[in-house]
Amino acid sequence: MLNYIRDTIMAPSTRSSTSAKSSSSKQTATEEGSNSSKAIPTSPMRGYKITDNERTRKYGIGANSLEVLLTKANNKFPLQDLHLYLASDGFEVSDDEYLNSLPAQTLFIVAGPDAVITTDADFEFEKMRQQSPLLKVADIFYDFIEQHPEKFRRMISDYEHQKQRLVLDNSKAHLSLKDEHVEWFEGGEERFHSKEEAMAVRAQTRVRGYYYKAKEELTRNQLYRQNAKARQVINAVLEQFRYLLIGCDYFSMMFNRKCGQKHSFLQQQRQTGEEEPDAGSLPSKRLRQLIKEYTKQHSILDDWSVSLCTDLGDFYCQGAYSDNGNCCSLQHTINPYASRENLILFQVWNLDHQIELCRTILPALVANVEELVSKPQLKCALHNKRVVDISVLEYFLEIFSLKNLKLVHIVCHDKVQRSNHSNGRLLCPDCHEYRIVQELMDLQKASQTTS
Repeated sequence: MLNYIRDTIMAPSTRSSTSAKSSSSKQTATEEGSNSSKAIPTSPMRGYKITDNERTRKYGIGANSLEVLLTKANNKFPLQDLHLYLASDGFEVSDDEYLNSLPAQTLFIVAGPDAVITTDADFEFEKMRQQSPLLKVADIFYDFIEQHPEKFRRMISDYEHQKQRLVLDNSKAHLSLKDEHVEWFEGGEERFHSKEEAMAVRAQTRVRGYYYKAKEELTRNQLYRQNAKARQVINAVLEQFRYLLIGCDYFSMMFNRKCGQKHSFLQQQRQTGEEEPDAGSLPSKRLRQLIKEYTKQHSILDDWSVSLCTDLGDFYCQGAYSDNGNCCSLQHTINPYASRENLILFQVWNLDHQIELCRTILPALVANVEELVSKPQLKCALHNKRVVDISVLEYFLEIFSLKNLKLVHIVCHDKVQRSNHSNGRLLCPDCHEYRIVQELMDLQKASQTTS
């Protein structure tokens, strides 16, 4: 993904250049021009590019001020209240000072003041999603689920019962390579060499989806749009999330049966008699390796970097939220490694946020950011020192990790409002969590120094 952190000055500034009223009206035109040029230096004309949020058209424009750029942009894309945003990260450009800090040929998006900006990275991902047969199938699945939830649950339950009666052939579940089980890779997995590789990417795709969802919700929030300090904090949080995701390889091990570390709830399944037989601009390859080495060395995410399946590839439903445990009363199970049919069905098994993402976690994060920027004298509850940041690591674990995610069959995915709350809080420099995240982010500076 693209680099989402960029210090910006978003508060509009108005510059007025008034002629000195004390000047004599009989001064020559030459003298007036000389005085005017001293008061307001003229910026050189530079070329920029503009487009709309849907990328329907693109124009090149020359301008030497924000006012000129806005006027020419409005001629190309007439809007009642036109604003300019960076295509790279969605930041609004609101004054000449920031405009002059940008390189020539910068691409801007023209849109209204309340528009949700589609950045270049988001636009490319959406284009890829539209072109991918596999992702189109997923869209159809979820559209049908939203429109006919009860009917879909009955269909899935009927199929499960039918599967039990027919005892589908699992004789190829142990096979791994494409050459050994060709039909498993047809229709979307052709580029992979092994089942484990394909399943790892599927896990990463789900986790990336949570990142895009969190980014969308946070950057469309009113606090983000109206408060420059809050915007800077939220962008920093998104960048820290990205570094932590790189460190754990976007939790690719969740669906990978060859991962040696297994989720603790699998022990419960074995005891019941069950048998078991990988956008801002990307960091450099060296920096990504440093991040992974750091997270591994300090065991930051080890407890949650585990697989949810047995060595053969059996996944077990961890039960509905109302079950308050890791056991499914209906004993749902599936092995997507066994057949192409099972792999497709596995798409409707959900990772359920126990603490809800949009109703609880993200609103709590925004509330903490608001406190951080509006009440700078607040003290940390643990060390009684002035707070300097929010608990990025705790929010990260709640959004992306198995600390808060449970794998559930669609029938066991409770769509009810929950009473639990986020554990995120404000941190001071003495908080261990703060130091860990800061050291991780310092890797970027160290990498740039040695490169």
